[in-house]
Amino acid sequence: METKTQWTGKGLGFAAQSRGMKFVMDGKPADGSDQGPSPKEVLLASICACSGMDVVSILQKMRLDLQSCDVDAQTETTEGHPAIFKLVRVQYQIKGSNIKPEQATKAVVLSMTKYCGVTAMVCPTSPVEFEVFLNETKIHEGKADFTPHEKESHS
Repeated sequence: METKTQWTGKGLGFAAQSRGMKFVMDGKPADGSDQGPSPKEVLLASICACSGMDVVSILQKMRLDLQSCDVDAQTETTEGHPAIFKLVRVQYQIKGSNIKPEQATKAVVLSMTKYCGVTAMVCPTSPVEFEVFLNETKIHEGKADFTPHEKESHS
């Protein structure tokens, strides 16, 4: 995996290129020239996209009629430097005619405890909480946790 970035010469803008695709990141108009999202906004979107990809993949492997999967996130940053995410809140809006609540919950929990690499990297410094909605009804809430859990032995 490799990404290259280059200052655009305008404001705080940096053009990033990965696998031949380009996008620009920049600061808000006070310091930057608003050519694109900030690096932190891209990271927040990356949490959503990475986990969303997991959830879609898991539900598709279950052969369910997934009609849509929207993933939204909000956060605030700490004061001072470095400013980091205080708490990330993620909402999954899953829609499908034959998806059961336990199936949607399982897909999201697997992402938030086992598969989402972006969330796993963010969690040690910024807690990530999530809510799952299925066909507009809230069915679950939880917290991302990538701590290895020991299996109980029954001896």
